[in-house]
Order: sequence, then structure tokens, then C-alpha cells
Amino acid sequence: MATTVSPQTLTVTVSETINLNGQPIDSENKLTVASITSIDKRIVTIPFAAQVTVLNFGSVVAAGTVIAANVKYIRITNKDSVNFVRVRVTDVSGETYDQRIDAGKTCMFGNALLSASANGAAFSAFATADNISAQADTAPVDIEIFSASI
Repeated sequence: MATTVSPQTLTVTVSETINLNGQPIDSENKLTVASITSIDKRIVTIPFAAQVTVLNFGSVVAAGTVIAANVKYIRITNKDSVNFVRVRVTDVSGETYDQRIDAGKTCMFGNALLSASANGAAFSAFATADNISAQADTAPVDIEIFSASI
């Protein structure tokens, strides 16, 4: 099959604006990622009683699965106005990375790699994550997931 999708450049802009003591203190950073050909964007309701997988990483595309080596950007935004959500990145060896995302806030990843240590051991290598899961704190929350791959 010949694709009709042509690779495009993803532009991510992060800006902070504040006027503190009468002084504007603004910051803006842009990231551009070339050759994006695949986007996955969805809103998922996360229960508070159980952890649920929201994105899988693999070597082939499947339902809810992106190719780990091709992931270039992931954003998870907590759409709730009150409650936080715990996001966990896990690899098959059992390493996990947990991030608390407060109401209205966002967490971003640039790839599917992680390294974790329960005992403060020195860094040795990154491992490819197998999935991202989430669990709400007090009540169900909606999260928005956006992933971009080449």
C-alpha cells in the first residue's frame, strides 16, 4: 500500500507568563520534531479504584500500542479541576517511574525510555518502557493523551 500521509513537523510550544512585582517575567520554549507520521490523541476516564494501562509500547502497531523506537513525544494532561492522577511508566523487568499530575497540569516525555532505582544505585542504562498506566486519587479523572511517532 502506498501511503498518502506525508511526514510533518510537530511543533510544541511551552510558555510561562507572569507579572511579578510589576515586572513581566516571561519564558517560551519551542520544540520541533521532524518526520512525524503517526498521532494518537484521546481522552480517557481513569478510575480511582484500580490502575489501568493507557498506552502500550511494542515493536509492532496494535490496539493501544505504539512502536517504542518510533515515539518522539508524549503528553499526558490531567483534565480534572480538583483531583490528581498517578501516572506510572513500567518496563518488563519491573522498573517503574511514577509521576503525580495535579489537576489541570501536564507531564511530557520525549521517548519511551526509563531508568529507575529503588535503592539509589548509580545509573547504568535506560530500558525501553512497556506501558504507561494511570490511577486516579480520590475520584475518576479524565486525562488527555497525545503521542507522536515517526
